[in-house]
Amino acid sequence: MTDITPDKLIENILQVPAEDRITELKRLGKDFNLTKALESIVAMANTDGGFLIFGIDDPQKTKLKGLDRVFGIEESPEKYDDLSREIQRISPPISHIWPPLLLKCANNKTMALISISKALNSFHSINNRVFIRLEKGNKILTPHEIVKLSYAKGFSCADRELVDVDFDLLNSPYYEQWKIARGVAGQNVQEVLFNTGLARKDEAGVLKPTRAAVLLFALYPHNLMKTKCTIRIFQYEGTLEKIKETLNLIGAPKTIDGPIIEQIKKAHEYVLTLLRAGMRIPTSGFITTYRIPERAVKEAITNAVIHRDYYIKRDIEIRIFEDRVEVESPGLFPSNITLYNIGYVRAEGYRNDLLVKHLREFPEPPNLDQNEGVRAMRVEMNRQNLYPPVFFTYPHLQDSVRAVLLNSIRATEWDKVYAYLSKEEKYVTNELVRSIIDNPDTSKVSRLLAKWVSQGLLIKIETGSKKTVKYRLPAEK
Repeated sequence: MTDITPDKLIENILQVPAEDRITELKRLGKDFNLTKALESIVAMANTDGGFLIFGIDDPQKTKLKGLDRVFGIEESPEKYDDLSREIQRISPPISHIWPPLLLKCANNKTMALISISKALNSFHSINNRVFIRLEKGNKILTPHEIVKLSYAKGFSCADRELVDVDFDLLNSPYYEQWKIARGVAGQNVQEVLFNTGLARKDEAGVLKPTRAAVLLFALYPHNLMKTKCTIRIFQYEGTLEKIKETLNLIGAPKTIDGPIIEQIKKAHEYVLTLLRAGMRIPTSGFITTYRIPERAVKEAITNAVIHRDYYIKRDIEIRIFEDRVEVESPGLFPSNITLYNIGYVRAEGYRNDLLVKHLREFPEPPNLDQNEGVRAMRVEMNRQNLYPPVFFTYPHLQDSVRAVLLNSIRATEWDKVYAYLSKEEKYVTNELVRSIIDNPDTSKVSRLLAKWVSQGLLIKIETGSKKTVKYRLPAEK
């Protein structure tokens, strides 16, 4: 947001139709609440980062338009000074948050923009309280929620935790493959795993394997640990999961267990076999043909297994519908990755770094450890003239990430709207889309917009009036 000219940035701020999870606008008037502002800064840092802009009124709380909404930090220099002092009490401090970017507007009023980075290693707090961001507003976390989300966000690494599993159960063919490929010296499995960081001594001095070692080498890791670590595959008739007297499942769900390199391989094979066979639609007898490229499917599954949270007691679920494939894995985006930058920036760290480091040492590793996954998915879907992969996570999902591969040819209308949103403006309305695609039919465009929202390709921003409803991309480059 700050990599553009100040004039363009001011224009973009004035166009923001409503506050959301990553944007908050605050006037320093009589209603300004310093405590709430600090809580929002902490909440954004603990979620996906964001922007707080001071000196401008919330568009949904005023009838003023354009620059008339900008009162500037000049409205109350005292409150601005209070903010600069109190922001230092955030613990641990948020780097590069102060001083803010000052934007001088044409009316000689100054807006102050604070850019808040996503927390990478631990939660931030203010007044000994931890907040996260909701779609609008903030939520205070309980101690239990802090622990759970610490794993979900990758602050705590479940793959490094010690587990009570006999070392003999790790001396498997997969261990031998890894050992030979790495050229690791030593005959004793305990010694090898200790020397490579896959085993450590506990507080009592007893050597134990890490969870990563069990996931890498045990034949049935799911049965040896309290956590869940299998892949469950479901195929559904139609486009929705229907819960009636009987589910609309096609066949029995498939459960894939084993060391993770074998899970990835078997899940690839099973899902691709189902997609190649297609799906017979009972009502018409037609067979759905899946155009989703193999590389995209493989990358989605591999990413889910490698980057999932192994603390949450829930399996990876792959759901195959007539119009899409969904891959949902426990855990939120770790490190600096967010819904807004996934596939466009390189991850600065991994939730399961110990697991990733050793998985890539197998003779035929499923991952190159080069952050290639999402970029490859986008490229392959584009080659097939399909919509790009869509991701759902918090707050739509509380503690998981869902990757969706749509089995749907891109509409030419979508290409035009996407190009406009990527290169021109951040928002479109029904009226603007009609102009972009050269179609005067309001109802048809409404249906197109509703479809793109339901598919996760656009986000609908309610502004309080049907005429001014706006839409934006869920992610930005």
